Amino acid sequence: MYGFWGWDTFRLALEATWELQVFIIGTMGDEEHVHVCNKEGSNGERLFNVSHFPIFAVKNGSQSDLYLSLSRYRTAKGNNRIVDKSLDFDQVDRETNWDDQILFTAILHYLAAYILPNGRNIAIWRTDGVIITIVLHAFVVEFLYYWLHRALHHHYLYSRYHSHHHSSIVTEPITSVTHPFAELLAYIFLFSIPPATTTVTGIGSQAAIFGYMIYIDFMNNLGHCNFEFIPKWFFSVFPPLKYLMYTPSYV
Repeated sequence: MYGFWGWDTFRLALEATWELQVFIIGTMGDEEHVHVCNKEGSNGERLFNVSHFPIFAVKNGSQSDLYLSLSRYRTAKGNNRIVDKSLDFDQVDRETNWDDQILFTAILHYLAAYILPNGRNIAIWRTDGVIITIVLHAFVVEFLYYWLHRALHHHYLYSRYHSHHHSSIVTEPITSVTHPFAELLAYIFLFSIPPATTTVTGIGSQAAIFGYMIYIDFMNNLGHCNFEFIPKWFFSVFPPLKYLMYTPSYV
């Protein structure tokens, strides 16, 4: 009985509910969305704004699955492995619920679109919003992330939270999102600073928000593969690149 009415069934029901809402609003509309659309947005923007949940979930899932498949293929092949070991069952079991965070962050993204000012009427593109997103990440998010990560390696927080993440010796892309709930909340809050700031100030755009999410997930997945995706000679040719990304050797 639990197998049918468990978490997986709840996830499917939740996803179906959101997809139905997107279909209804996108095809027939409702009074509030039509009013906002007529004032400041096109029909395409209206549909895109209410499609946050399925777009976010599909983007995260497909991006993670792609890197996971590539990482496991390279790990099984045995070429350029950083940690020359195979996956153990304990790690597989510990990371088996990695996709729960996709649904959780998608729900938060959906709620933010309804709670934040300007959240339901975001333009497709704004150059100033893209620039501010880059600046906030480089000078605010990276700074806070550095000190948060250092704090998580303090023995008090490490033993209670971060050790769960580092229990995975042969890292995979999904290792990057295998955290205790409290730590996951801290990361979500941190990486929400650029999109939330640009949205509240009215300069946010769909391109900046989803482009930023794709970048964050790309770096996270790349940094937890068990092989070097970027050749070392590439960093010798372009030394500043080491300030813009990290690789598994530095995880």
